Amino acid sequence: MKKIRVTVSEDIWRLLKKDSEEFGINNNKLCNFILDKFKYSKKFDIDKFMEPQGRPLKKVIQFDLNVLNKAIYYDILKANHVEIEAEFFRELFEVYSSQFKYQREIFIFQETYKLLLDAIQNKVKIKVDYLGDILTLSPYFIKREDQGDENFIFAYDDENKKYRSIKLKDVNLLGVLNEKILVRDKKYIDGMRKNFDPFLGERIVVKAIFTP
Repeated sequence: MKKIRVTVSEDIWRLLKKDSEEFGINNNKLCNFILDKFKYSKKFDIDKFMEPQGRPLKKVIQFDLNVLNKAIYYDILKANHVEIEAEFFRELFEVYSSQFKYQREIFIFQETYKLLLDAIQNKVKIKVDYLGDILTLSPYFIKREDQGDENFIFAYDDENKKYRSIKLKDVNLLGVLNEKILVRDKKYIDGMRKNFDPFLGERIVVKAIFTP
């Protein structure tokens, strides 16, 4: 018996563990199934299984090139040795779709994400428009919920004098300030970084009582 040992990212480890639990298949069986199905071809083609049910397997994506992409469009095709444009775009959308949701979110909001990381690394405050409110924040880290797929900014809200956890996608970064961050409660911040809870421990328990 040959034992295979592979180091993967925590995200892949969690995904495989979750699939193993939800699909009722142990780790050995799942990993061997993946090896068996991908041993000669890494294509993830399930269309042929779904076709008998008459599901709408194909949809058309239509969009207009913006000014920048339009100006260099043919240079892009030439640089990528594209012969069939539809195949080129199909591959782009497949690569994008294969990523985790939180990774796709970082990809879409990468300019904001980069500026936030710079502010965190340089320990300076930021000014943001958060759902219509203009706030001055001291950002400490960006993280996602352990079992979730959204990115949160953990920060101290100077205006309201409290810690906040806000979604990356809801933030419009107005600027990075030349004002240093104060670490008010290092133990609390470190604990939140280690066991992040976007509700900051203020979850509401809802009980529903049903009639017989």
